[in-house]
Amino acid sequence: MGKGSKTHGSSSRARGSNRGYSRTHYQGRGRHDDQSFDNDVKPDSIIDHDDQTADELCDSTDSISHKAKIDVPVAMWDFNHCDPRRCSGKKLARLGLIKELKVRSRFHGIVVSPKGTSVVSPADRDIVAKDGLAVVECSWARLDDVPFSKISSPHERLLPYLLATNPTNYGKPWKLNCVEALAAAFYITGFDQHAETLLSGFGWGQSFWEVNRRVPYVYLEKYKTCESATESYEESRRDKDKG
Repeated sequence: MGKGSKTHGSSSRARGSNRGYSRTHYQGRGRHDDQSFDNDVKPDSIIDHDDQTADELCDSTDSISHKAKIDVPVAMWDFNHCDPRRCSGKKLARLGLIKELKVRSRFHGIVVSPKGTSVVSPADRDIVAKDGLAVVECSWARLDDVPFSKISSPHERLLPYLLATNPTNYGKPWKLNCVEALAAAFYITGFDQHAETLLSGFGWGQSFWEVNRRVPYVYLEKYKTCESATESYEESRRDKDKG
């Protein structure tokens, strides 16, 4: 799931209107919540490539390894809620692009989490550059089973309003999976190449950019120009209200 990593940047917790931007808002309901977005024009790339043969997986890993390396820590707490063949976090681990953390392990970078109280923004860039990005890999349907109190980071962040394009939750607001959450947070904080590297291992990955950067939505482009968590929150709230 796209719990993302808890990213804090030069701005610490957002103040003012950001207070109370908790999981209720994070999972705020827009008009697409109960149905897929553009369901009739779902691109051909929305297919599940996680049932790869060993040879295909090896070829995929080799192709990723020749691309730009991610030079900051990328990590996840994996609670094994998902089918391993379809879990984007486990696939990133197979590709050598993410490290698994143990419960109670402390992560000093940004952690994308529904327990965050401020929204990831470009102001978090310095934290990501120094200490990296992490997510909580779990099922959206089993949030109550996750021991969030045992996941430690000084920089928990929510993601702003975005549409998932993974095969399980295509078109649904907020329901990003692990790789989408990481890619979004990297992109918003100015690490475009890291975002591209992560999604390049997924056959449907390009659809995430097409949906969230295209007119009239251009969600990612708007969030990338915000100067603070508060501004990112306000922009996200407007997008959610427009649905």
